Amino acid sequence: MDAEKILVVDDDEALLYMMASHLERQGYLVESTSNPFQGLELVKTKGPFVVLVTDLMMPYMDGTQLLRKARQVDPRLEVIVITASASVETAIATLREDGAYNYLMKPLENINELSIAVKRAAAYRRLQLEREALQAQALADAERLRLLITNIGDAILAADAQGNLTVVNPAAELLLGRSNLIGCNALTSLPRPLATLLSNWHATSAQRAAVIEITWPGTATQMVSLTPIIGALDVAGGWVMVVRDISHLKQLDELKTQTLTDTANRIRLPLVQAMNLLTELSNPTALPPERMNKVVYQLVRTWQRIQQWADELLELAQYESGVGITTTTVNPAQLLNDIMAHLPQDAVFAKRLRLETSLPTDLSPVRTDAAMLRKALLGLITRAIARSETGSTVRVSLHEQEWQIWIDISDGGSPLAEAELPHAFERSFVGNSSGYDSTGLELATAKTIIDKLGGQVWLRNPGPVGSTITICLPTPVEQNTASSAAPHTPARA
Repeated sequence: MDAEKILVVDDDEALLYMMASHLERQGYLVESTSNPFQGLELVKTKGPFVVLVTDLMMPYMDGTQLLRKARQVDPRLEVIVITASASVETAIATLREDGAYNYLMKPLENINELSIAVKRAAAYRRLQLEREALQAQALADAERLRLLITNIGDAILAADAQGNLTVVNPAAELLLGRSNLIGCNALTSLPRPLATLLSNWHATSAQRAAVIEITWPGTATQMVSLTPIIGALDVAGGWVMVVRDISHLKQLDELKTQTLTDTANRIRLPLVQAMNLLTELSNPTALPPERMNKVVYQLVRTWQRIQQWADELLELAQYESGVGITTTTVNPAQLLNDIMAHLPQDAVFAKRLRLETSLPTDLSPVRTDAAMLRKALLGLITRAIARSETGSTVRVSLHEQEWQIWIDISDGGSPLAEAELPHAFERSFVGNSSGYDSTGLELATAKTIIDKLGGQVWLRNPGPVGSTITICLPTPVEQNTASSAAPHTPARA
């Protein structure tokens, strides 16, 4: 620790020298003067000093006046006054009225009294500064906590040991439809669901934190966290309640449950078929070799389809989460040409399909995740091949319109019925009757991906044959225009 600075002021030159020399030997940095006016100037120019040692009775400016003026410069300066016996009452008054730390009597028969008094005064000053720093930190922490509680979206309430509300943040006032709740009794002021919950909590587990879901008036579900405030001797000193609307989470849970139910329903038939095939295999000696080979082949293909569909479903869930999207500049014509060049040709040849493309290379690029876009386009082209009738045409084309890249993928299958259109993007299971590697999740996956990439997917019947999937992707020009537009933008169709 750095040496502490002491200021000594006394018009007695001999005593001044003795006091200053003694304090220097004790390791202090000492400034001394016999002139109180010069002493005040030293406080202004060479401070801060830890302790001021001053004679009480001096001409022109006494010690009390010096103390008052020095404290105006440095309010945390501790002062020890040196006084003769005739002015003890004045010294005591200075302690009481002006806050001097201590006084010493002249003559200083034991000079160590001075260093002991200075040491104690310096320690007292350090404690005062530490206390002020802690108080300032506590006030800053309290202000941060207040701002957090004020601006957080969850409703927060707190009560004292008597159950009177001490904290009600704006979100709680909005939820309860009331203000001016501070000081009110919680059990008589809160809505019945919360009051009943509080009453039950006190009766059963008031010393333990609890999390309970309750039904709120209307269709909302609230998650209530109750935590006791433990005071001295482990006695409950009140409680804190946090109320959060989890209706959307409940809806997501219901959606997940529905998805699992739909999944089970959609693969029930192929599972039954697989079980029937397994039943046939249970007595292999009764099967002709040709039938045995066919059953084994069908069984393997069925399990492969189920496994492929499950993998695609998991991949779709990952796309829906939006995790791991990495945008780069992508040339859509180059990407589509690469996809078309690497398509498996088995089903194309088997169905004698014609593949027609119109992919101009001079169109604007798009900023997107190349891997995800490839997945969406490959799935849609796969779907088009699977839907197309023998001898028909699958068309893939590109054009630019209104700062967007439009990708059309048309198949040669039967047109979709109007009743089917609202359900076209739902998850469905496709067995191996299509003759091509289609799982039935292509539309759902493509729509999820394109939505995450900021585009749109449209399904239309262009004529008496087939259907067309249209993807609209924004170009960098449209993205820049959108980012510089007004904050409110209309929702997509």
